[in-house]
Amino acid sequence: MSNLKNLEHSFRNVNFLWRSFHHRCQYGTAAKVFDPITSDWKSNPWQQLPQSSLGTYYFQDSLPRLPIPKFQHTVQRYLESIQCILSPEEYKRTQAVVKEFEGKVGLELHEELLLLDKSLKGTSYISSPWFDMYLSDRQPLPINYNPALVFVEDPIIDKLPKNMRQLTRTTNLLVSALRFMKSLENETIEPEVYHMNPKKSDTDAYRTIMKLLPKSVATYGSYLFKAFPLDMSQYTSLFQSTRVPCKGKDKLLKMDKRVSHIVVMRHGHFFSCPVLDSHGDILPINELMGNLEIILNTEVEPNQYPIGIMTTEERNKWAAIREHMILKNEQNSKSFDEIDTSLFVVCLDDVELGDDHVGVTRNFLHSDGTNRWFDKSFQLIVSKDAWAGVTFEHSWGDGVAILRFFNDIHRDSKEHQWCNSLQSKRQSVQPFKLVFDIDDIVKQAIKEGKDRYKAHTEKLVIHPFILEKYGKTECKNWKISPDSIMQLGFQIAFHRMYKYTPASYESCSTAAFKHGRTETIRPATSLTKAVSEIMSMKDWSSRKGELKTLIRKCSEKHNQLTKEAAMGEEKLKINFNHTEFVQ
Repeated sequence: MSNLKNLEHSFRNVNFLWRSFHHRCQYGTAAKVFDPITSDWKSNPWQQLPQSSLGTYYFQDSLPRLPIPKFQHTVQRYLESIQCILSPEEYKRTQAVVKEFEGKVGLELHEELLLLDKSLKGTSYISSPWFDMYLSDRQPLPINYNPALVFVEDPIIDKLPKNMRQLTRTTNLLVSALRFMKSLENETIEPEVYHMNPKKSDTDAYRTIMKLLPKSVATYGSYLFKAFPLDMSQYTSLFQSTRVPCKGKDKLLKMDKRVSHIVVMRHGHFFSCPVLDSHGDILPINELMGNLEIILNTEVEPNQYPIGIMTTEERNKWAAIREHMILKNEQNSKSFDEIDTSLFVVCLDDVELGDDHVGVTRNFLHSDGTNRWFDKSFQLIVSKDAWAGVTFEHSWGDGVAILRFFNDIHRDSKEHQWCNSLQSKRQSVQPFKLVFDIDDIVKQAIKEGKDRYKAHTEKLVIHPFILEKYGKTECKNWKISPDSIMQLGFQIAFHRMYKYTPASYESCSTAAFKHGRTETIRPATSLTKAVSEIMSMKDWSSRKGELKTLIRKCSEKHNQLTKEAAMGEEKLKINFNHTEFVQ
């Protein structure tokens, strides 16, 4: 079961990265270049993103709580989800076990869950167990958990001299990331709302009406516009937070006191880099650029013993090494604290990725681990030839928060091109290199970690397949869900290779509810199994009429499963061990 879980997480993270990698956002091409002569950088408009007329957390208090499905519905959906992956004999035995469970134990557990839910007025019944699930797992973070996203190339950056591209793009993204952070701190970024019909609801009129409603009912007023506010509780963990390895169960560390630095990694070394002044304002852009330039121009060889590789290790092993280092030397404790408390981590890679899409994917999803700190809430990564992306630690939050941050800073940095025409400036307070005192025990652990990580990442096969003949537009014209076609493609490919239908996983956000996380869609159904079996036959092309009907039914079924998952109707509370059903 552990290997299946690893496979599910690995596939999800690679798929997540590729979807972001090929996403072409429709942003304008006209760049608004910041003019340091005519613009007052200390003024409020430049220190944060455009201010929303609604407060960031305007809908938060009125979000509904995640519902608990009826017990009979849970049992029914469970049986339906496993029927296509079991033989008739296995399914019959499973039905018998479920019926016995349903008679007494299941109902008792369900009643306990209802009582627990009643005691959790301000949160979701899954919130605490969800954190426990992530933080208790001892598996390494990269590939298993930490997803990645890659920004599209910036044609304006590509026209700059090669030796300026990494510095310029990093500075531009850094400025926009800090503006996002300041806006979040001041609660002025737009609330996260899913608009079913943006032309009607993503308007000034909608926002004006929402402001007239009491916050206690604002979410329900928004529903009338077919606009669904999403939970934003995870956003507070975007900055100045980290996961700390501990024996048995890790902990999430969120700093209350405002700090003014980020940590920049280069060649496996760490540099504390100031980005805010004593008043909490973002430093002038040319000074931010100057600080990054100092780090890029610092002559350091690749770190022979990069501590960052330990964040790729099994969590108990990493916890033991970190504890050993802290007890051994106070300087180590100070260096760890500088990383833990930093706003976020920036990784300046010394690799040129070019047009190698597999290389790009690998570099942002896992790399060789020597210039990464996978424990941090997120890392902003920029290659030598200005490919840029983000990888994030998954326990604190899901795709909704990081994708909003990702899209906003991409749009903002591309629109303003903050430092393209600036000359860097050195300031009095400059970056400084963090020092670690490591002994033979740590050196050996790092060596073993590098070897293990290399072997682990080499097992991951990435082979892109880009279909250019048709895409989501054609699917929508055929009134078929693009996602259902993607999932059906996975099912058919697997069946052709291995001749059976596997248990399958697709993630679905439950952010429409307070403290919602994600829910599982089980895309393998009796319908996808039927299509897969036909498509595995030599004469499948003679059954196109039948396939057309089945594919449409697959889409309808997938839409139903997605809706149930998003609305909290697919929560399987029964922790069944599959082997109990088939023995």
